[in-house]
Amino acid sequence: MKYQSQHDLIDPEVPPPETESESEGDHSAGAANDAYVIGEHGNTVQAPDAKSAAEAQPGPKPWVRPVGALLGAVFVVMTVWNLSRLLGDPAPPPAPSPFQVKQALYLGVMKIDAYRRVHGVTPGSLAEAGVLETDGYAYRRLDPTRYVVSFQGNGPRLEYDSNLAKDRFFGSPQDILSMGASK
Repeated sequence: MKYQSQHDLIDPEVPPPETESESEGDHSAGAANDAYVIGEHGNTVQAPDAKSAAEAQPGPKPWVRPVGALLGAVFVVMTVWNLSRLLGDPAPPPAPSPFQVKQALYLGVMKIDAYRRVHGVTPGSLAEAGVLETDGYAYRRLDPTRYVVSFQGNGPRLEYDSNLAKDRFFGSPQDILSMGASK
């Protein structure tokens, strides 16, 4: 048999069948740990020592297993927490501020006044003006030119009578429609 280094396995030389292979006596005793002993037709006859290969590869550092266990526990806890939030009831919406209630009422009044300008009379219901009553609005038509509309959405209730001037009740349109302003 012929001694061949592990790094020479890319293109091993296979001796022709009629030639004698080298003797293995002088190579196997002092063979390096990363070498294979190749047989007559290129077959591996003897692998490197498994014991010396295990000595060359040290085990994981002592902190790896506790950190892995900790990360696994964090993964399980976070997954359970996220699933409980996903499958649970949604959080209730926050109560609107008085200014937000005033803004919502103003937008409803603007839709009702736009309907009155187009048709000449106040609408018979909020749906005719394009406002849904399920959105927190309440509406009463007092006569063809006068109405009372109110808004209550998870908070204080605000009511507007069309006899009052809009600027006097709501303030200037620039102030009431300032989006994102916290008041």
